[in-house]
Amino acid sequence: MSKLLAQPVQKMDRDRVVKGNCDLCRSTEAFVVAEPSKLNCRIVICIHCQLMYAFPQIEQEDLDKFYESSFANDPGSRSRPGEGIEDEDDIQKQDAFAEWGLNIINRFIQVKDKRILDLRCQTGAFSARLRSAGAEVFCVEPFEKNRQYARDRRGLSEIFPLPFSRFSQLPIPFQGPFDAVNVLTHHVLAHVLSPRILLEKIFSVLAPGGYLFLDEKDVLRPARYKTGSVFQSGPVHQYHLTAQTTARYLEAAGFVLIECTIDNGRTSDFHHIRAVARKPDAQNLSWVPPQTIRDDSSLERIRRRLWWLNQTWTLRQISFLGKRKTHKLLRRIRRRIAPT
Repeated sequence: MSKLLAQPVQKMDRDRVVKGNCDLCRSTEAFVVAEPSKLNCRIVICIHCQLMYAFPQIEQEDLDKFYESSFANDPGSRSRPGEGIEDEDDIQKQDAFAEWGLNIINRFIQVKDKRILDLRCQTGAFSARLRSAGAEVFCVEPFEKNRQYARDRRGLSEIFPLPFSRFSQLPIPFQGPFDAVNVLTHHVLAHVLSPRILLEKIFSVLAPGGYLFLDEKDVLRPARYKTGSVFQSGPVHQYHLTAQTTARYLEAAGFVLIECTIDNGRTSDFHHIRAVARKPDAQNLSWVPPQTIRDDSSLERIRRRLWWLNQTWTLRQISFLGKRKTHKLLRRIRRRIAPT
């Protein structure tokens, strides 16, 4: 964890105020919350909208090289061994998330006969479920192993390869408009070079009244405490989002926010944000009650939260590891006493 967060916050250190480039509100005033290291980029927080982001931003060419040679946090990444997706546990996890995501979408639309754009489809588990429910599905996925599995094992044909470095521009061959855009499979905004441009592109390809379903990680709510800092993800995360900044992004792109909240049904290294937003339609939108997000994310509050996480990290990691070991032990006991 940066030494900047290793002591109590009393006032803003003026020498930590730098000239940044906020993707969300366009402000150039930022405050350094983490200096660069082998484990993280230099992270700043916008003084005006509280967006946390890497600055200076990685170049597109360097981001491509990182995903080609170093990124290993996806079953389909090149750094994983083997010619294809070989771990069945990974497939089962994606199948489970597909069920979770479909339940969310079904709350808002009937997918039969809908045109749905699935961004970051991974192995196609969610896309296949949508297709089975009667939707016409168009997929975008950066990793070849994932695309191969989706084609060969899921029977999906409309899959476009697009590296993360170009996701913001969304240069896809599929013609809109779409009734819905699904980004529930993987947290995409944190990985792209400009979440704002990507959301504006999504807004433009949606039909009036169309829905966006989005998943993100809340960087202020870690769950597994694997590393000593919420920022230690290397160059893979150019943006570190919260429920508040995710909501602000959606509204800045023109969406009407329906919900943006922590989803207790999905947890990884962090607790996840579930966001549902809609492109305005003057004739049909009056029934949708937009959600008001409680704004408790002042700069001082966020700095204090980061400092507190730093101070309690070791204790929380011990607690998490203890719970995990207990769960494993209980599973073994159940297996032994289960009737054969």
